[in-house]
Amino acid sequence: MVEANGGIRKKILPIVIIPVVILSCLSTMIGVTLFYGFYTQSIRSELISTTDTLIDCLNFAISGDYRYENGMLLKGDLNITDSTMLLQIKKQSGIDITFFWNDVRIMTTIEDRYGISAVGTKADSRVADVVLKEGKSFSSKKLMINDQKYIGYYVPLENVGGEIVGMVFAGKQKDLVYQKIIEVVLWFAAFSVITVAISIFITLKFTSSMISDIDSINRFLKAISEGNLRAVLGNRIVNRNDEIGSIGVYAIKMRDNLQKLIERDSLTSLYNRRSCHNMLQSMVQKAQMNCVVMCDIDFFKKVNDTYGHAAGDYVLREVSALIKKNVHGCGFASRWGGEEFLLVYMLGFRDTVEKTKQLQQSILEHEFVYEGTKMNITMTFGVADGTGDAHYEKVIQRADELLYVGKNNGRNQVVA
Repeated sequence: MVEANGGIRKKILPIVIIPVVILSCLSTMIGVTLFYGFYTQSIRSELISTTDTLIDCLNFAISGDYRYENGMLLKGDLNITDSTMLLQIKKQSGIDITFFWNDVRIMTTIEDRYGISAVGTKADSRVADVVLKEGKSFSSKKLMINDQKYIGYYVPLENVGGEIVGMVFAGKQKDLVYQKIIEVVLWFAAFSVITVAISIFITLKFTSSMISDIDSINRFLKAISEGNLRAVLGNRIVNRNDEIGSIGVYAIKMRDNLQKLIERDSLTSLYNRRSCHNMLQSMVQKAQMNCVVMCDIDFFKKVNDTYGHAAGDYVLREVSALIKKNVHGCGFASRWGGEEFLLVYMLGFRDTVEKTKQLQQSILEHEFVYEGTKMNITMTFGVADGTGDAHYEKVIQRADELLYVGKNNGRNQVVA
């Protein structure tokens, strides 16, 4: 009787276990395959979004053509050879960024195993042919850079006239991708071994949830790549305590940082002109238009010519800090262009004039000292009442006209 029971158990167990194990293995294989497909696609979307957004930020924030002189990458007259932003993107998303002048790396976050930067090395000839000669983007899952495998994406770096002067690259190391995939495979395998009897149910449920979340992340990144930086990713993904949750968190951080890069002026941290237009349009739609102040720094060119552009940047930052303090809680400010600023106050006309005079006085009282040299900085202001005016462009034009009245009448004054 014992032998019979033992024989039945031996026969039943394979009948039950084998299909379950096979289904578990199939489910695991399908899940991993789908994960790999969605994950690599999300990486590609992320890389495309990152390169496109970086180039758009530079084009929106800085006018002029790209030049490479004396080891510096310039856009217009501004030196943009600063890897701080690139390192921040890598820290938050794991994406390596490279700027090429022609086919030579001049700014990059890529390092070899000894920590030596890849600056000065050249791109693969097939990449240079496609991007530099044909003017097309280039993507691959099989790139070898500095003896490391990458999933990467290249786009041309173009000047205003269409001249291709270099490339921008964004990529992720395949070791990081494989590591995440291996973690998922081991998780599935361990789960199947521990609970074979319920592996199908749990695996299918987990896979379904995983695919749904990856698809949500994919749609989220696609929306960002298309310029929708107001896209939202559900809390369920962010609250996941696994790699997908981490991807969701990094995707949101990337969106927030890109939003800041696109909407803010990189030097002053004020809103840029494009963002200001969007905010003014929204205010008009909500009937919130009030008063506009156009102002600029008096004799700013003389500051640059006398003390240098670094001193000019210092003055712009100091003035912007005073402006931000003045408009806090009652409006917002943007860098309109060069040394010119646009201030929007959610106040009545008299209160706006008073706030503007306070700002003028704070600038007069502020000590502008650069490298031991004290500079006398003043500003001229034009104040226009926008209450009830649906055409904010006309309000800005009136403020600009009043600004020039002040400049023609001796500067350092508020004209309302």
